[in-house]
Amino acid sequence: NFKPGINKEETDYSNEGGWVDGDKIRFRKGRVEKIGGWQKHIESSLVGSPRALHSWISLDGSKYLGVGTTNKYYIQEGTTYNDVTPIRATTTNAATFSASDGSSTLTVTDSSHGAVSGDFVTFSSAVSLGGNVTATVLNQEYQNDRVTGTNTYEITAKDTSGSTVTANSSDSGNGGSATDAVYQINSGLEFY
Repeated sequence: NFKPGINKEETDYSNEGGWVDGDKIRFRKGRVEKIGGWQKHIESSLVGSPRALHSWISLDGSKYLGVGTTNKYYIQEGTTYNDVTPIRATTTNAATFSASDGSSTLTVTDSSHGAVSGDFVTFSSAVSLGGNVTATVLNQEYQNDRVTGTNTYEITAKDTSGSTVTANSSDSGNGGSATDAVYQINSGLEFY
C-alpha cells in the first residue's frame, strides 16, 4: 500500500511506498483517486494571457470581474466577457490597403500609426479592393501580424467567421481613400 499524500521533500528513491508528484488527484480514506470532472465557468475565451483581476459589486448587487490580459481588457458580467479595451488613437480617412495575388497578407499604410506587433485595430468605411478582399472583409477588427515600418504594418485577411481570405488578381484597389482606423492600447509582452 502506498502512503497517502504527496511528499515533495523526499527524493523519488528515498520516499519508497509514497507519492512524490501528482496532478488532478486527491486522497480519500488514505487512497488516491482522480478528481472528478470540471466545467467551464464561461464558454467564451479571452485574447491574450490574463495578467490581473479586479472584482467588485455594484450598488445594485451585481457582481463584476475585470480581467486584464496581455492584449485586451474585459469585464465579466454574468456569463459573458465584454471587451472594453481602451482606444489609443483614431485616424480618419487615412488607412489604405495593398494586396498581392495569391496571398492572404494585406499591407496597411497609415501615417505614424504607433502600433506594435500584436496590437488590435478596427477598420471602417473601407471599400472592396476589387476581388476576394471585399468591404466586409476589411471593415472589422484585426490583430496586426507584423509592423514593417513607421507607416506600415501587415494583417491577415479574414472573413467574418475567421477563415482566411486569399487575394486574387482583381484585388488591386486600396480599400478607398476614406478608411478610418481605431487603434486599441498597445499589447503587452506575452512573457516577462
